Amino acid sequence: MTDAHHSANHPALIMAEVMDEIDAARAFVARDDSFDSAQALRVALRRLRSGLTLFRPMLPPDHNKALLDEARWLAVEVTRLRDFYLLWQDTLTPARVALPENDALRALEERVLARIKSERTQLRALLDGERVRDLMAHGREMSDPDFWRPAAQIREKLESLCIETLELRLNQALKHGETLKRLDSQARDSFRKSLRKLRATAEFTQSMFASKKTKAFLKQLKKLLDSMVAARDASAVRDRLEDLMQDMEEGSAERHIAQELIKAKEAAVGLDHKRLQKLWRATVGLPLH
Repeated sequence: MTDAHHSANHPALIMAEVMDEIDAARAFVARDDSFDSAQALRVALRRLRSGLTLFRPMLPPDHNKALLDEARWLAVEVTRLRDFYLLWQDTLTPARVALPENDALRALEERVLARIKSERTQLRALLDGERVRDLMAHGREMSDPDFWRPAAQIREKLESLCIETLELRLNQALKHGETLKRLDSQARDSFRKSLRKLRATAEFTQSMFASKKTKAFLKQLKKLLDSMVAARDASAVRDRLEDLMQDMEEGSAERHIAQELIKAKEAAVGLDHKRLQKLWRATVGLPLH
């Protein structure tokens, strides 16, 4: 699997880097009011969850579940703010430029901006709170190689774990991607999530056991995932607008414009299923390791 003369990194080093990413992203959110700051923290938390899942057999049995639960909780909070930023920047701002005199659209934008401010204030308080400090402290325990089970020191066992998990993730993706052309939005989202998990596992594996084959696989997988970003963003915009619509009067102009924005966003996705299938075939045609 690995290239010649390459020594594997201990997973303690890998997870220490992940915790550093989370710390840096927390500081980013504290000083910056933008989509990028929330997205950076969201990605870092996703890497933490992926690493905990991959390395579960190498960690103390009572460690993973609590930390995974806390990482999922915080990721939900971060993603909600990230998605409101996305709604404002990618959907509402262009709409306001096109329709500057539309009162309903102006009211909707004001509602979204107020929600962003509220979510941002709440998230910053959470990031400074005891619950997140505890999450970080438990995550930092993984930076010590002695915290890990002895098997984490054995290259062959680590490599075997990575290969088995890669194959499992690939099989899950294959199952979701059997009928790309007929996938509805929910099934397509499940397929994208399975690809994302495959990518994370491959990235961790590549960090420990550098391989030209895995590198090429990751490059092709990124092309496939990039082609699905618009569909994911449309789903996020729909969820956030539906959340806001709960506080709007039935039949109001503001509610109507929100519904029209959902339709326009989803219509603009325009997934090219033939291209998706081509990218998928090119991805699974490459060796994983």
